[in-house]
Formats: sequence, C-alpha cells, structure tokens
Amino acid sequence: MEAAFVAGAARLDRLPPPRLPEVAFAGRSNVGKSSLLNTVVSRRALARVSKTPGRTQQINFFSVDERLLLVDLPGYGFARVPLAVKDAWRGLVEGYLTAPRPLRGVFVLVDVRRGLAADDVQLLEFLDAHDIATRVVATKLDKLTRGLRAAALAGMADAAGTAAIGFSVKERLGAAALWQQIDGWVGKKN
Repeated sequence: MEAAFVAGAARLDRLPPPRLPEVAFAGRSNVGKSSLLNTVVSRRALARVSKTPGRTQQINFFSVDERLLLVDLPGYGFARVPLAVKDAWRGLVEGYLTAPRPLRGVFVLVDVRRGLAADDVQLLEFLDAHDIATRVVATKLDKLTRGLRAAALAGMADAAGTAAIGFSVKERLGAAALWQQIDGWVGKKN
C-alpha cells in the first residue's frame, strides 16, 4: 500500500482541490487519530503522533494508492490551546464537512474507556443533520480486559445508535474492519 502526505490546510481556502474520494477521521484531541491512521496504512510516521493533545492543528490529507484521501481533522476537547484557536478549528472542521467535496464518510473516534462525551454526540448529530455517512470507532481497546470489551462496544453502539468498530493500535485490531467500511464508502479497488 502506498500512502503519502498530500497537504495540510489551516484555512478553508487552502484545502487541496477535490480530486479523489475522501474519508475523514474526527475525534477528541487525545483519542489516537494519528496513531490509528498510521496503523491503518501500515506506516510508522505518516501522521505525526504526539503525547500532547491538540498537536494536529490543521486538516491533513493523505493519499492511499492514488485512489482515495484519508483526512485527519483537528481534535476537539482536551487540547490546551486558547479558546479562540479551538473556535477556529471548529469553523475549519465544519467548513470542510459542509464544503462541496467528495467526502464519502467520517469515522468518529471515541476512547472506549471514556464512552461518548457531549462533544462526540454533538459531532454525530451534526454529521447526521448533514446526511454524512458516519461510523463510530472505539479506540484504545487494548486498555480494557477482553471480558469488558464486548460490553463496552455494545454500550457505545447503544449510545451512538450504530455499531462501533473496536480498534487497538497496540494489538493491531480493527484495521480490516475499517478498510471494509472504507471500501463500502469509496468502492472496491479495481
């Protein structure tokens, strides 16, 4: 699989021209979006990973096999940045999500130990109101014992109103399910 960074945009007028189907990843600042992206494309450092929440401060576009773009959206919630910066990120993300682009779906990442927070529910409602295909991904599954995982995923599915994909970077769980959903949104490779 060939994956490469294409562009980063901190403003809507800097988004790359729409040319390939896009699948976006959204979630709280500490949910592990960059680590998940790296795992999904089997690359260690495609997306920059940091222990400090809020390091992704722009929309980042990554090409996969020249057939689609994976889009890493800035996180919300725990980032230690001024309120004005958080408001700018929100405007950027909402502007991207409602722009006339070939967006096929959005994965909303949620820490399985924390469950859906008010911000996550708000995002899911926004996506639903704009008829954007959505799937919840329960990250950090390895932080729970195997016995608690099924109950946590079922609880998250109930709260979200849709089945959640369990994901663990450490155990490399969930990547196949993500690709199955991506293929469903974008279409299979020829």
